[in-house]
Amino acid sequence: MLRTHYSELNDYLRGGMGGIEKKKIWTGALVVPPLIFLILLGPSPILSLMVLVATFLGLREFYNLALPESKGVERLVGIGLGLILTALLSCGNLKMIPLFLVLILLVLSVLFMGTSQNLASTITRIGISFFGILYIGFLLSHVSLIRDLPNGKRWALFLITTVWAGDISAFSGGALFGRHKLYPKISPKKTYEGLMGGILGSMIVALAFGLLFFPEIGKGILILLAMGIGIFGQIGDFSESMLKRSAQVKDSGDLIPGHGGMLDRLDSFLFSSPFLYYSLIYLLKETP
Repeated sequence: MLRTHYSELNDYLRGGMGGIEKKKIWTGALVVPPLIFLILLGPSPILSLMVLVATFLGLREFYNLALPESKGVERLVGIGLGLILTALLSCGNLKMIPLFLVLILLVLSVLFMGTSQNLASTITRIGISFFGILYIGFLLSHVSLIRDLPNGKRWALFLITTVWAGDISAFSGGALFGRHKLYPKISPKKTYEGLMGGILGSMIVALAFGLLFFPEIGKGILILLAMGIGIFGQIGDFSESMLKRSAQVKDSGDLIPGHGGMLDRLDSFLFSSPFLYYSLIYLLKETP
């Protein structure tokens, strides 16, 4: 049985996916070590700066997907508002957020009053612009919020390693054992077996990470956090796949060799990082 599964995986990698997977391995090998080094040893603003850069690239790809015929000024304003929202959250200015959300709606309303030629589509374009700001700018900024917590460096690494372990395990589990399609309408290749493999991989790595860096935290809590990160990571993956299906493209972009665009790499963090942040705040009573 194992020989059969290994043969299937080998055939899969030798086929059309082989070149892509090689690029993914090499890209990961080049990107991951410096990223971990910067988070562990770099000054606090480094991670926030990285989140801002990722937000800029992610918003640019999002508007290319969702509003391909929009005017340059509309994309520029959406990206700018998303970056400001991310910066406010990254700096811990949480009291400013309600006021800034009002400002976002005001600016978008005035902007589209001046740029819209077809009023029938205006409400859709405003909604998509606002969604992009929250979907990427608001959600991704939780990575910076995690970094600002006590033991924030370790929790940020916990998030990154658990998400990546889940992604790798989901791919391997689906390639080896995948038989039952999970949601073919959005992602034809994803299977229930891949989903379970991803969650299991997240749990194993989270437990190992916890034993090394959080020995004071119970295994039950670590497993709960890992399961949440694994599940919400998959939801993020599916949500981004839904956007790509809607835009009828395979990848959000071609920024990273073998990985597609920035959104293709960020998707698993979009909902898992808020889950971890609010779990730390309300479950473990961590305070900034």
